[in-house]
Amino acid sequence: MDRMMLLHDICMNVREKVIRMSREEAGISLTRGAGGDITKMIDKVGEDAALEIIKGYGIECTVLSEEAGMLYIGDEHTDEHGYIVLDAIDGTTNAVRGIPFYSCSVAYSTSNRLNGVTHAAVMDIASGEVYHAIKGNGAYLNGSRIRTATVGRDRAGYIIGMNLSGISIDRLGRMSKLLAMTNHIRQLGSNALEMCLLARGLLDAYIDARGKIRVTDIAAACLIIREAGGMVVDEHRNALDAPLSLDARLSFVASADEHMLDYIFDNIKD
Repeated sequence: MDRMMLLHDICMNVREKVIRMSREEAGISLTRGAGGDITKMIDKVGEDAALEIIKGYGIECTVLSEEAGMLYIGDEHTDEHGYIVLDAIDGTTNAVRGIPFYSCSVAYSTSNRLNGVTHAAVMDIASGEVYHAIKGNGAYLNGSRIRTATVGRDRAGYIIGMNLSGISIDRLGRMSKLLAMTNHIRQLGSNALEMCLLARGLLDAYIDARGKIRVTDIAAACLIIREAGGMVVDEHRNALDAPLSLDARLSFVASADEHMLDYIFDNIKD
Protein backbone atom coordinates (compact mmCIF):
# COMPACT_ATOMS: atom_id res chain seq x y z
CA MET A 1 0.00 0.00 0.00
CA ASP A 2 1.25 3.47 -0.91
CA ARG A 3 0.47 5.28 2.34
CA MET A 4 1.10 8.73 0.91
CA MET A 5 -1.25 8.07 -1.98
CA LEU A 6 -3.89 6.92 0.49
CA LEU A 7 -3.66 10.16 2.47
CA HIS A 8 -3.72 12.24 -0.72
CA ASP A 9 -6.81 10.40 -1.98
CA ILE A 10 -8.55 10.98 1.35
CA CYS A 11 -7.92 14.72 1.12
CA MET A 12 -9.06 14.87 -2.49
CA ASN A 13 -12.31 13.02 -1.79
CA VAL A 14 -13.08 15.14 1.27
CA ARG A 15 -12.61 18.32 -0.75
CA GLU A 16 -14.70 17.03 -3.65
CA LYS A 17 -17.60 16.21 -1.33
CA VAL A 18 -17.60 19.34 0.88
CA ILE A 19 -16.58 22.14 -1.49
CA ARG A 20 -19.96 22.08 -3.22
CA MET A 21 -22.00 22.25 0.00
CA SER A 22 -23.95 25.42 0.67
CA ARG A 23 -23.23 27.30 3.89
CA GLU A 24 -26.75 26.47 5.10
CA GLU A 25 -26.28 22.74 4.52
CA ALA A 26 -22.73 22.72 5.90
CA GLY A 27 -23.84 24.35 9.15
CA ILE A 28 -26.66 21.97 10.05
CA SER A 29 -26.05 20.74 13.62
CA LEU A 30 -26.13 17.00 14.21
CA THR A 31 -25.13 15.07 17.33
CA ARG A 32 -22.12 15.71 19.57
CA GLY A 33 -19.02 14.04 18.14
CA ALA A 34 -16.57 11.79 19.94
CA GLY A 35 -14.22 14.75 20.41
CA GLY A 36 -16.89 16.62 22.40
CA ASP A 37 -17.89 19.29 19.87
CA ILE A 38 -21.20 19.52 18.06
CA THR A 39 -20.86 17.76 14.71
CA LYS A 40 -21.91 19.90 11.76
CA MET A 41 -23.13 18.42 8.50
CA ILE A 42 -19.86 19.36 6.80
CA ASP A 43 -17.93 17.35 9.44
CA LYS A 44 -20.09 14.29 8.81
CA VAL A 45 -19.87 14.56 5.02
CA GLY A 46 -16.10 15.03 5.25
CA GLU A 47 -15.59 12.09 7.58
CA ASP A 48 -17.78 9.83 5.44
CA ALA A 49 -15.75 10.82 2.37
CA ALA A 50 -12.50 9.95 4.17
CA LEU A 51 -13.81 6.58 5.38
CA GLU A 52 -15.05 5.81 1.87
CA ILE A 53 -11.47 6.01 0.58
CA ILE A 54 -9.97 4.05 3.49
CA LYS A 55 -12.46 1.22 3.05
CA GLY A 56 -12.01 1.33 -0.72
CA TYR A 57 -8.30 0.59 -0.30
CA GLY A 58 -9.27 -2.66 1.44
CA ILE A 59 -6.76 -2.19 4.23
CA GLU A 60 -6.96 -3.09 7.90
CA CYS A 61 -6.22 -0.24 10.27
CA THR A 62 -7.42 1.70 13.29
CA VAL A 63 -8.93 5.09 12.51
CA LEU A 64 -8.98 7.83 15.15
CA SER A 65 -11.46 10.44 13.96
CA GLU A 66 -12.65 13.71 15.46
CA GLU A 67 -16.30 12.79 15.00
CA ALA A 68 -16.61 8.99 15.23
CA GLY A 69 -13.81 8.32 17.70
CA MET A 70 -11.90 5.04 17.39
CA LEU A 71 -12.91 2.82 14.48
CA TYR A 72 -11.46 -0.55 13.51
CA ILE A 73 -11.37 -1.21 9.77
CA GLY A 74 -11.00 -4.88 8.86
CA ASP A 75 -11.58 -8.21 10.54
CA GLU A 76 -9.12 -7.99 13.40
CA HIS A 77 -7.53 -5.11 15.30
CA THR A 78 -3.79 -5.24 15.92
CA ASP A 79 -1.14 -2.52 16.20
CA GLU A 80 0.61 -4.07 13.19
CA HIS A 81 -2.06 -2.66 10.89
CA GLY A 82 -1.28 0.93 11.81
CA TYR A 83 -3.35 3.97 12.68
CA ILE A 84 -4.94 6.71 10.60
CA VAL A 85 -5.45 9.96 12.53
CA LEU A 86 -8.17 12.03 10.90
CA ASP A 87 -9.70 15.46 11.24
CA ALA A 88 -11.72 15.64 8.04
CA ILE A 89 -12.61 19.31 8.60
CA ASP A 90 -10.27 21.39 10.77
CA GLY A 91 -11.74 24.88 10.96
CA THR A 92 -15.42 23.98 10.83
CA THR A 93 -16.56 27.42 12.03
CA ASN A 94 -14.63 29.09 9.21
CA ALA A 95 -16.15 26.70 6.68
CA VAL A 96 -19.69 27.28 7.91
CA ARG A 97 -19.25 31.06 7.97
CA GLY A 98 -17.75 31.10 4.50
CA ILE A 99 -14.23 32.06 5.60
CA PRO A 100 -11.90 30.31 3.11
CA PHE A 101 -9.44 28.95 5.66
CA TYR A 102 -10.14 25.35 6.68
CA SER A 103 -8.45 22.05 6.02
CA CYS A 104 -8.45 18.28 5.93
CA SER A 105 -5.77 16.77 8.17
CA VAL A 106 -4.79 13.10 8.00
CA ALA A 107 -1.78 11.15 9.25
CA TYR A 108 -0.58 7.56 9.29
CA SER A 109 1.14 6.20 12.39
CA THR A 110 2.86 2.88 12.99
CA SER A 111 2.05 3.03 16.72
CA ASN A 112 -0.62 4.41 19.01
CA ARG A 113 1.42 7.53 19.79
CA LEU A 114 2.02 10.84 18.05
CA ASN A 115 5.73 10.15 17.59
CA GLY A 116 4.79 7.07 15.53
CA VAL A 117 3.47 9.23 12.67
CA THR A 118 5.41 8.48 9.47
CA HIS A 119 3.18 10.01 6.76
CA ALA A 120 1.12 13.20 6.85
CA ALA A 121 -1.06 15.33 4.60
CA VAL A 122 -2.94 18.58 5.16
CA MET A 123 -5.10 20.02 2.39
CA ASP A 124 -6.19 23.64 2.23
CA ILE A 125 -9.73 22.85 1.12
CA ALA A 126 -10.48 26.32 -0.21
CA SER A 127 -7.41 26.49 -2.48
CA GLY A 128 -6.75 22.78 -3.06
CA GLU A 129 -3.11 23.11 -1.98
CA VAL A 130 -1.67 20.00 -0.34
CA TYR A 131 1.11 19.87 2.25
CA HIS A 132 2.68 16.48 2.86
CA ALA A 133 5.60 14.84 4.62
CA ILE A 134 7.16 11.43 4.99
CA LYS A 135 9.34 10.88 8.03
CA GLY A 136 12.98 11.35 7.07
CA ASN A 137 12.17 12.68 3.60
CA GLY A 138 11.27 16.34 4.12
CA ALA A 139 8.09 18.38 3.82
CA TYR A 140 6.41 19.55 0.62
CA LEU A 141 3.74 21.87 -0.72
CA ASN A 142 2.24 20.69 -4.01
CA GLY A 143 5.37 18.63 -4.59
CA SER A 144 7.89 21.41 -3.91
CA ARG A 145 10.16 21.26 -0.87
CA ILE A 146 9.34 23.68 1.95
CA ARG A 147 11.36 24.80 4.97
CA THR A 148 10.72 26.91 8.02
CA ALA A 149 11.95 30.50 8.05
CA THR A 150 15.41 31.49 9.21
CA VAL A 151 14.48 33.66 12.17
CA GLY A 152 16.59 36.80 12.53
CA ARG A 153 17.28 39.02 15.52
CA ASP A 154 14.73 41.68 14.53
CA ARG A 155 12.05 40.84 17.06
CA ALA A 156 9.81 43.63 15.75
CA GLY A 157 9.21 41.54 12.65
CA TYR A 158 8.27 38.24 14.30
CA ILE A 159 4.91 36.79 13.25
CA ILE A 160 3.42 34.32 15.73
CA GLY A 161 0.21 32.38 15.25
CA MET A 162 -1.65 31.69 18.47
CA ASN A 163 -4.90 29.91 19.32
CA LEU A 164 -6.54 31.85 22.16
CA SER A 165 -10.11 30.58 21.68
CA GLY A 166 -11.66 29.77 25.05
CA ILE A 167 -8.35 30.11 26.90
CA SER A 168 -8.60 30.31 30.68
CA ILE A 169 -7.79 33.58 32.47
CA ASP A 170 -4.86 31.88 34.19
CA ARG A 171 -3.34 30.57 30.97
CA LEU A 172 -3.94 33.89 29.22
CA GLY A 173 -2.06 35.59 32.04
CA ARG A 174 0.94 33.35 31.41
CA MET A 175 0.94 34.44 27.76
CA SER A 176 0.42 38.17 28.45
CA LYS A 177 4.09 39.19 28.31
CA LEU A 178 4.60 37.35 25.01
CA LEU A 179 1.48 39.00 23.59
CA ALA A 180 2.73 42.43 24.66
CA MET A 181 6.25 41.83 23.31
CA THR A 182 5.15 40.58 19.88
CA ASN A 183 3.94 43.08 17.28
CA HIS A 184 2.31 40.57 14.92
CA ILE A 185 -0.05 37.95 16.40
CA ARG A 186 -2.31 35.93 14.10
CA GLN A 187 -5.28 33.65 14.76
CA LEU A 188 -6.83 32.27 11.59
CA GLY A 189 -9.04 29.40 12.74
CA SER A 190 -7.46 26.10 11.64
CA ASN A 191 -4.62 24.74 13.77
CA ALA A 192 -3.46 22.27 11.11
CA LEU A 193 -3.35 24.85 8.34
CA GLU A 194 -1.71 27.54 10.49
CA MET A 195 0.99 25.05 11.48
CA CYS A 196 1.60 24.41 7.79
CA LEU A 197 2.07 28.16 7.27
CA LEU A 198 4.87 27.87 9.81
CA ALA A 199 6.33 24.91 7.92
CA ARG A 200 6.50 26.93 4.69
CA GLY A 201 8.11 29.94 6.39
CA LEU A 202 5.15 32.33 6.51
CA LEU A 203 4.88 32.25 10.32
CA ASP A 204 7.80 32.11 12.74
CA ALA A 205 5.97 30.20 15.46
CA TYR A 206 2.57 28.81 16.36
CA ILE A 207 1.34 28.34 19.93
CA ASP A 208 -1.65 26.63 21.51
CA ALA A 209 -1.31 26.91 25.29
CA ARG A 210 -4.97 26.26 26.19
CA GLY A 211 -4.58 22.64 27.25
CA LYS A 212 -7.49 21.80 24.96
CA ILE A 213 -6.22 20.73 21.54
CA ARG A 214 -6.73 17.13 20.45
CA VAL A 215 -4.16 14.97 18.72
CA THR A 216 -6.42 14.64 15.66
CA ASP A 217 -6.00 18.37 14.97
CA ILE A 218 -2.21 18.37 14.92
CA ALA A 219 -0.87 14.87 14.17
CA ALA A 220 -0.23 15.55 10.48
CA ALA A 221 1.03 19.12 10.89
CA CYS A 222 3.51 18.11 13.62
CA LEU A 223 5.34 15.83 11.20
CA ILE A 224 5.17 18.43 8.42
CA ILE A 225 6.77 21.07 10.67
CA ARG A 226 9.50 18.75 11.89
CA GLU A 227 10.32 17.59 8.37
CA ALA A 228 10.47 21.26 7.30
CA GLY A 229 13.17 21.87 9.91
CA GLY A 230 11.00 23.21 12.71
CA MET A 231 10.31 22.08 16.26
CA VAL A 232 7.16 21.11 18.16
CA VAL A 233 7.49 20.93 21.94
CA ASP A 234 5.27 20.70 25.00
CA GLU A 235 4.94 23.18 27.87
CA HIS A 236 8.18 21.85 29.40
CA ARG A 237 10.11 22.23 26.14
CA ASN A 238 10.25 18.48 25.54
CA ALA A 239 9.52 17.13 22.07
CA LEU A 240 5.73 16.85 21.86
CA ASP A 241 4.35 13.33 22.11
CA ALA A 242 0.96 12.01 23.17
CA PRO A 243 -1.21 8.90 22.96
CA LEU A 244 -3.49 8.66 19.94
CA SER A 245 -6.62 9.24 21.98
CA LEU A 246 -9.38 11.85 22.01
CA ASP A 247 -9.04 11.92 25.81
CA ALA A 248 -5.65 13.63 25.59
CA ARG A 249 -5.79 17.43 25.68
CA LEU A 250 -2.57 19.18 24.75
CA SER A 251 -0.65 22.44 24.76
CA PHE A 252 2.30 22.96 22.46
CA VAL A 253 4.74 25.44 20.98
CA ALA A 254 5.80 25.05 17.35
CA SER A 255 8.82 27.07 16.26
CA ALA A 256 10.88 27.70 13.15
CA ASP A 257 14.11 27.14 15.09
CA GLU A 258 15.80 27.06 18.50
CA HIS A 259 16.30 30.83 18.53
CA MET A 260 12.58 31.44 18.16
CA LEU A 261 11.88 28.87 20.85
CA ASP A 262 14.17 30.78 23.24
CA TYR A 263 12.26 34.00 22.57
CA ILE A 264 8.92 32.36 23.31
CA PHE A 265 9.91 30.59 26.52
CA ASP A 266 11.77 33.67 27.78
CA ASN A 267 8.49 35.57 27.56
CA ILE A 268 6.07 33.01 29.02
CA LYS A 269 5.40 33.52 32.70
CA ASP A 270 5.85 30.60 35.08
